[in-house]
Amino acid sequence: MDPPPSTSNHRKQKPAAQNDSERDSNVWPLSGKPYFYVVLRKSHIEKTFRMHFPSSFSEKLPVAKIPAKIVYGGKVWDLLYIGNQGPTNCRLENQAWGKFVAENKLEVGDACVFELMEGRSNSTSIKLRLQILKDEFPTELKDKAEGFKSNNPICID
Repeated sequence: MDPPPSTSNHRKQKPAAQNDSERDSNVWPLSGKPYFYVVLRKSHIEKTFRMHFPSSFSEKLPVAKIPAKIVYGGKVWDLLYIGNQGPTNCRLENQAWGKFVAENKLEVGDACVFELMEGRSNSTSIKLRLQILKDEFPTELKDKAEGFKSNNPICID
């Protein structure tokens, strides 16, 4: 017998459409559309789960609470964009962002590049493609690395 349908309000991730703008690859060249990046700090990934958008990016988005989709790793996450609390307080809803953080094992030092794929200042929803650049130094380069400072750079041939 099939289990009863879920009555939970949690939104499930679903497979992303596979086309040029939504490749399964996690790193790719930017498309020329608006984007911003952030190097994750504790406030992004712990307790409060704050993911604020810079004003230079949020000025392109609606001044409203609207559905937002994040496309990453062949999946789509449904979140809420909160753009109606002033130009310096545009952000993703904390609880849904926290779930994304946990499911993708984001850590302090990881970098996220958010690229606006769909949405404008008069849109009723937005879609962001996300790249996550983990804070990991490639093991094949560790033997060649003598330092991580500007006076002793790591050269990659």
